[in-house]
Parts: sequence; C-alpha cells; structure tokens
Amino acid sequence: MSMLTRIAAAFAAVAVLTPAAARAQQSVDLVAHVPFAFSIGNAELPSDTYQLSSLNGHPEMLLVRGDRHGVVVRGEDVREQSRETHPVLVFHRYGDEYFLREIRLEGSARLDLPETKAERAAAERRVDRAAAAMQSVIVSADAR
Repeated sequence: MSMLTRIAAAFAAVAVLTPAAARAQQSVDLVAHVPFAFSIGNAELPSDTYQLSSLNGHPEMLLVRGDRHGVVVRGEDVREQSRETHPVLVFHRYGDEYFLREIRLEGSARLDLPETKAERAAAERRVDRAAAAMQSVIVSADAR
C-alpha cells in the first residue's frame, strides 16, 4: 500500500467512526430562557436567556452562559428511557429559590446536577417553617 493510500484509508476510517462516537455521547447544546433567578453549582444566575453546552469530549461538564454571567459545572450523564420529546431544564423550587438540577434531552439522555449546600439549606428552611415541600419547575429549551 502506498503512503497516500494509507493516509486516505485513515481519513476514511475517522470520517466513518466520528459520527458513531458523537451519537454514543450525546452532547448538550441548548438555548433556554429562564424567567427567574436560579442557582447552579455555587453560582447564582439572574433571569436571562442561557446557552448550555457540554465541553468538548466531556459530556458531564456543562457550560451555562448568559449575556453577562456564566458558570461551568460537573454533572452526571444518565442514560434511561425518557418520554421527553424536546429538551427541558428541571429546577427544584423552595419558596422563591430555584436550583437547576436536571437537563433532560430528547430520547434517553439526561444530565443530573448535584444537590448543593445552598439547596439543602433551602429545603431545611422550608421544613422548619412547615411550608410547602420542594416543587419541580420545568423550562423548555431549544436545541441549537
């Protein structure tokens, strides 16, 4: 085999394997308008339109970027059967405090974000006041 043939074969193999690898690790690439301030990781973000994207090669690392604010957080990539027909963001709400906890993608992909100390404290305050328990709030997102 000539060197040129080997190089062409290598490029062909990469071209064939790359789409399969991309499908196996579905990345997050969404835009969502969040109409309230919320917490994610250790950051508090205002109401804004956010772009959410996973970092190259690391589907568990999520970049959340608004017009003036942004944060990178680590989540857990979960694969399970889902009924979602479009992507959504799932927030836990305690009174007027919101915490981003899940990003559900179409099909079977989901990124779970960890519970933070701030969310645990908010949950404890609600229990101490005998107030309503945590509620889930869902915000629709659009794939980019």
